[in-house]
Amino acid sequence: MTETRPALNDHDFMKALLNLLIPPSASRELPGAGALGLETAVAAALQDDPSLGPMVEAGALAVREAALAEHPEGLPAMAPEAGTKVVEAQLTAHPFLMMGLLRYLYPAYYQHPQVLEGIGEPPRPPFPEGFDVEATDAELLEKLLARRRT
Repeated sequence: MTETRPALNDHDFMKALLNLLIPPSASRELPGAGALGLETAVAAALQDDPSLGPMVEAGALAVREAALAEHPEGLPAMAPEAGTKVVEAQLTAHPFLMMGLLRYLYPAYYQHPQVLEGIGEPPRPPFPEGFDVEATDAELLEKLLARRRT
């Protein structure tokens, strides 16, 4: 069976693929990347990237087709070990697949509130609240300002 829409726009496929790249932690404190709804943002970022986007789409398409050849429902219905083997089999022919996906997946994943909570960070952006910064030594600051004046 051949799917006609681009692989990056196939939400179920992308969720399964993202879960292979960042699976849930054993303790389940950290969710898998496919469970966070990041597939749309990752796909959009890749589609806007004229360098990596086409290479990742070609690799994702090859993975999707290979998975459909292995299982009638494709990657979403496969066990993680079987899905990983399908992905790994495509990496030689599509060397930029992982780099391109991870380029946009890692920032999206590690900024997600559930992930921030899971790693012990406040589930918010660092600004505008910011982080606590130690007070500086006024003498050091004066030395820097004196250099600037000369």
